[in-house]
Amino acid sequence: MKILHICAIAPTAKILLQPQLKYFLSRKLTVGIACSPGLELKELQENGFKVHPVQIDRSISLFSNLRSVYQLTKIIRHNQYDLVHVHTPIAAVLGRIAARLAGVKRIVYTSHGFPFHELSPASQYRFYFTVEKLAALITDLILSQNHEDIATAKKSGLCPPEKLGYLGNGVDIDRFKRERIDFTHQTELRKSLGIPETANSIIGTIGRLTRKKGSGYLIEAAAKLLPEFPNLHVLIIGGQLNTDPEPFQTELMEKIHTLGIEKHVTLTGDRQDIPELLGLLDIFTLPTFTHEGLPRSILEAMSMGLPVVATDIRGCREAVVNGKTGFIVPPQNSEKLAEALRTLLSNSELRQAYGKAGRQRIEAEYDERLVFRRLEEFYRELGVKI
Repeated sequence: MKILHICAIAPTAKILLQPQLKYFLSRKLTVGIACSPGLELKELQENGFKVHPVQIDRSISLFSNLRSVYQLTKIIRHNQYDLVHVHTPIAAVLGRIAARLAGVKRIVYTSHGFPFHELSPASQYRFYFTVEKLAALITDLILSQNHEDIATAKKSGLCPPEKLGYLGNGVDIDRFKRERIDFTHQTELRKSLGIPETANSIIGTIGRLTRKKGSGYLIEAAAKLLPEFPNLHVLIIGGQLNTDPEPFQTELMEKIHTLGIEKHVTLTGDRQDIPELLGLLDIFTLPTFTHEGLPRSILEAMSMGLPVVATDIRGCREAVVNGKTGFIVPPQNSEKLAEALRTLLSNSELRQAYGKAGRQRIEAEYDERLVFRRLEEFYRELGVKI
């Protein structure tokens, strides 16, 4: 059996999708990946995946979108894929259209958070809901990373309930495990990042440098906390893609400079050593206010035994148990974010208790192997022979 996964950019395929794709590769299936060209594609090809570079814009552009559909249709037909599995909003719509045109009998869509959500402007909500509802007509199975989107889809009549399934999200709990961390390496890593020796509390976040990931609010919160915690340091892990629709790095650096806290902030850029970087932290936070599904970064932090402060939005509030594994705070509110961080900074026993509870939650509910097995069962129900 041949399965093709379609997403917009190569980093999504490498970082977010590759673990589950490797699982099916090990099950003797042919697994293809179609996405925009990127350096990551070489590694994916070396790992045994059939790679199809196709330019897929992350914005609505009629000519470019139609060209993507045409190229994807050719790829699907030529390679005779039995199932097409799509990801990320625009690529998911274009990929489903191409799969239908190519006559594919099994079309699966994983929603990494529907593009319409409670924080969307009304007109934007209606537009994206309409697009998703129409695309659902040519979809055999819609999988969600969180339970909330399933409830929304059922309540709003997005599609027949039998088309919906809970997939969840997960992490490699053996890789993201604090006991693996080497103390000597951590000391060297800390020095290489330029974190001052005097820094005795480190708060970190992970995400692309876009406005909606909320790193600007973290910087504002840090500025409020520094008078009380003068040895505080902030680690912002993640870079900026040239295809990001709302680049934010320059604005973020200007904010850091305006607040005069340059010595207390480190921007790491894109990194591969995420477990080791998380090992440096005392607290993890994700102050996002965008359409999250169920953020992998939160799960990774909890797997590393870190307390988490996240925003009260879909996905985040499902992963973090308020008052048990961390705190949930209002989005776009640096004052409330600072309050929650202050509570954790002031109480090491609370940090340890929340971190321990978070690790237990990950082991029970968010081990990536649970996701692999769920997806395998969904494929079997669609007639895929595994």
